[in-house]
This record gives sequence, C-alpha cells and structure tokens, in this order.
Amino acid sequence: MWSDNETKEDLLGYQVHADLLKEVVLDPTMLPISIGIFGDWGSGKSSLMLLMKEEIEQWMKEDVHKKEMVVQIQFNSWQFENYEDTKLTLIETVLSAIEKDLREKQNIIKNGMDFLKKIKYLKLGMFFLKKIGQQMVPEEILKLLPTKEEWKKELIEDDAKLLIDDVSKGNTAKFVERFRENFEKIVDGAGYRSIIVYIDDLDRCESTRIIQCLEAVKLFVNVKRTAFVIGADERIIEHAIEERYKHKIEKNTISSPYSDYMEKLIQLPYRIPRLSYSEQETYITLLLCSKIDDEQFKTIHQKFLEFRKKDKHTKYDIKCIRRDNNKLEFGKVEELLPILPIMTKFLNGNPRQLKRFLNTFDMRMRMAKVAGFENIKPEILVKMMVLEYNSVLRENIDDLYCRQRNNGLVSDMEEVEKQSKAGRLTSGSWTTLWNKPEAVLWLASKPSLAKVNLQDYFWISREALKIETPMENKVSNVVRTAYIRLKKNQTVRAMKRALAKEVKEFTREEKDMLVLLLHQELAENIGSGTVIRFLDADENNELVSSLSLLKIMFDGIETAKLPATYAKFLKKMQGKADCKKYVEDMEKSTSLINALK
Repeated sequence: MWSDNETKEDLLGYQVHADLLKEVVLDPTMLPISIGIFGDWGSGKSSLMLLMKEEIEQWMKEDVHKKEMVVQIQFNSWQFENYEDTKLTLIETVLSAIEKDLREKQNIIKNGMDFLKKIKYLKLGMFFLKKIGQQMVPEEILKLLPTKEEWKKELIEDDAKLLIDDVSKGNTAKFVERFRENFEKIVDGAGYRSIIVYIDDLDRCESTRIIQCLEAVKLFVNVKRTAFVIGADERIIEHAIEERYKHKIEKNTISSPYSDYMEKLIQLPYRIPRLSYSEQETYITLLLCSKIDDEQFKTIHQKFLEFRKKDKHTKYDIKCIRRDNNKLEFGKVEELLPILPIMTKFLNGNPRQLKRFLNTFDMRMRMAKVAGFENIKPEILVKMMVLEYNSVLRENIDDLYCRQRNNGLVSDMEEVEKQSKAGRLTSGSWTTLWNKPEAVLWLASKPSLAKVNLQDYFWISREALKIETPMENKVSNVVRTAYIRLKKNQTVRAMKRALAKEVKEFTREEKDMLVLLLHQELAENIGSGTVIRFLDADENNELVSSLSLLKIMFDGIETAKLPATYAKFLKKMQGKADCKKYVEDMEKSTSLINALK
C-alpha cells in the first residue's frame, strides 16, 4: 500500500519547482510577496509546499546560513475552519510561531525581550478583537482588561495605553494599523531575512473562511520580509471572492487571468501542470520500485533526482533505473510493468488518483492470493479496473459482467476487439454502449480479453459492480463545493442561471462528477426536489448528455417511485435516439406515465 498523504519524497520531479520558489522567498529584493500554488484536486500542491519547506530547512543548516533569521510557519486552514474567526486564528498562529522563534534566539538578538513584549501586546490585541467580533459591548470588554499596573509588568507602557484606548473605543481599524507598524518593527529589529507562511487546504473551506484567510494575508502583504505561500484550486478561490463581493469576476486574457482582488493578493501565481504520459510512467514506476526495499529505494530515488537535474524531459523508466542501479534485482517490479500502458492511457494523470488506483490494485492482488486464484494477471486486472476509474466507462463494467457465459468467457470478444482496432463496432448489442471513442480504444488495447476467463477477476472486483469506489475518491473539491452552492437555488429559474455559470469551465469529467452527486442524492431521497431542479435547469443537456450518463443517473434507483415531476426531463431524454428505448423501458408510476402523456 502507498500512503495518500503529502510527502517530502519527490517522485514527480517537483524538485525544480521547490528550488525556484525557495530562491524567491529567500530573496530580499522579492519580499514581501504572496505566492499562489494552484492546481487541481490531487495534483500535489501540498507535497510541493512540503518539499519547498524541507529545502529551506536544509539551506538553513548550511554553515554559511546558520545565523540567518528565517522562520517557516505551517497553517492548515481546513483544520481551523470551525474556529470563531479563521482570520484572527491565522494571525495568532503567525505571532505564536515568531514568539517561539524569538525565545529560542533571544540570547543572540539585541533587545530580544522588547520584541517579545511587543509580540505579547499584539497577541492580546488579537484576543480582544475576537471579543469585539462576538459583539460584546465596550463596558464588558473593559471588565476583561487587566489594569494598567498589571500590564506594566508584561508590556511596554505606551503600547499598553494605546491598546486600551483602541479597544475600549472599538477602534479596530486603528489597532490594525498599529499592528502592522509593530509587526514591521519586530521583523526589522530582530533581523529576520524572511518569514514564510504556508497556507494549505484553503480550497476545502467554505467561502466565508476562505475570505477570512485571504484578508489576514492582505494585512501582511506589504509587511517587509514576509512571504505567504497559498496552496489551492484557484477556481474555488475565485468563487469565494465572487460570493463575498457580489460581482462577476472579469478575466483579462491579455495581461492576467485574475480579478483585481486576486491580482493584488496573489502576486505570483504558480500553476502545477497535469502529468504528461512519460511523467505518469515515471511516477508509477518509482511507486512500484518503492516497495522493493527501503534502503535500495533510497539509492534508486537519489539516482532519479540526479537524472532530473540533467534531463527534465525524458521518462525515467525501468531501463534507466536498471542502468543506474545494476546491482539491484527488479523481478517483482518487472512483473508489473505491463500495467503501465493501460494506466497512462485511461487515467487522467492525477497523482492522487494514480496512487489510489494502485492501492486498490494492490488490495485486489492480495485478495486473489488469499482466495487461491493463481492465474490472475496484473495487466488484465488493471484493464478491468480502469473501467471503474474512467468517468466515461463506469457503466461498461456492469455490461461486460452480464456478457460472460458460464465459463467466464465473452463469446464474441475476439470479433469485437478486431472491429475496435478498425475504429468502429458493428456487432449488434455492442454498438449502443461500446461504440464511443474511449470504449473502442479500451477494447483495442492490450491485453486481449478474447480467451480470458473473467470470473475470478470479477469475483475479486465485485465491489466495483454498481457501487465501486467511495464518493470522496471520485469527486473533486471544485465539483463538491459547486454542488453545495447550486443546491441553495430554490427555483428552476435561479438554478438555470447558476448552473450555466458554474459548469461553463467544467471539463467533461467534472460534469460527470456532478451527475454522480445527483445520483447519490437521488438514491438517498428519491423525492428530492434538488435533483429535479438540476435536471430541469439543464436545458442543453450539459450534465446528462448520453445514454451512459442517463444509466448512471438511475442506476439502482426504484424508478417506479419517481414523482410525476420527472416527466419533463424524461420527455426530453426520450427525444434522444440513443435514450428513447431506455426511457420507454423504465418502470414508472401511474402518475408519471400520465404526466408523460
């Protein structure tokens, strides 16, 4: 099994990105700066930030840099989402980290105790701002404040007086201005080269929390020697800004893809591209090698990193690994190499999905061993599994299962594979569900299933039939948050406007994810008004656009219980040639039949 957590072990060739970003945040001429590390769900944003942090820690251990004042601060916004005010919690986290760093280094910092007092002043200010946020009246706040005499022991007297005056008068803007001034004095006076704050998982938070974090960053954006590194899917951030400020985000395609707000906040957008086919093959091969032996893999990994420094383009395949590690044995890895072409061809190049796919594959191979199935071939199992993980092919696995004979063979598979290599199916019942480009490509791909008994493969994969993998493994944060927003629309008219706007930039795969969420809601509540609002609002069939997606929509649903409100949607689908027979054959209630008439 492979861990699904972020890692400092670079198998994606992200070292070059980490090195570049390290140079930026340690360059005094570039600070202050805010960097947005943007990428899709599972693209490796967290791992890149962790790798960057590790690089800076190694840099600080070098003799020439040991006296450099650098502090790195980690803030996971999702973990703090339930706190009263995420903005103030982030600021407190920054202050506490600097306070800890100053205490450890106070012997080498001139006037170190004065800086610690200023930190305490700022932290107390944050505490009182939280109280104001809870709408406590000034008199009640005053009761909470220590006396001036008590504060003299801990704070610089002038600062204490100013804080009492600001807070008691509810003058938070004045305090924020003074906060920035004091923070700059601490950073400058203590001699910090760079204060680096990593904000991760921002795109998992609700819109209000996202904006609170961004506003906290905005407070520091112009403070000398600070760098904020934010990892997120930028589409979710843009939606949060739009919800907060109630205006459509205009994108200038000539100069910048950001709204004015994003341009001011994120000074350096840094996007992680999807893995190419060769990068996918390299990544999967290294994952397989990581299971050989920990010590041996350290050598393999180090050779890979050295190779990537010289060559950023060529895939680092098993031939390269053998060449660079000629004393190692790769027997188990080589047995699994036939799975690479089918994985790279049908999965979407997302590192998280590739790793989760391999984990499922590993569990099924273990299951085969425990069950006593000695003839399971890895490449055939993987070919079957990609039907589950490819959004366009999900329902094909059930169809294939139904086509088995008693001996586990699919009788006309040899002829169908021959037709698929010619580019089009002409064999009877196969032409409806399998005559789409992805399915034809799948049938034409090696290994052939023409003379393969599929019974054992279906047995160890039986959880894949109907309901295959957990919903959280199939739906990205972008789609899930869009779905939550869309559900708030209580009329078809409102839903129509919102839906067109949300799915405008969705890929086909993301639209399919939305259909999966609708199916889940329908399965939980067949009378759900939300589902029918979605379907009626989708006038141009952006979501349920084909027979295969229509089948996914109603898979396992007792359609005889569907209310008459589904008549409009079903009538529309009945008008599509490939969906007509499916709609006609559906079980329907009397009220729905009458409504269709």
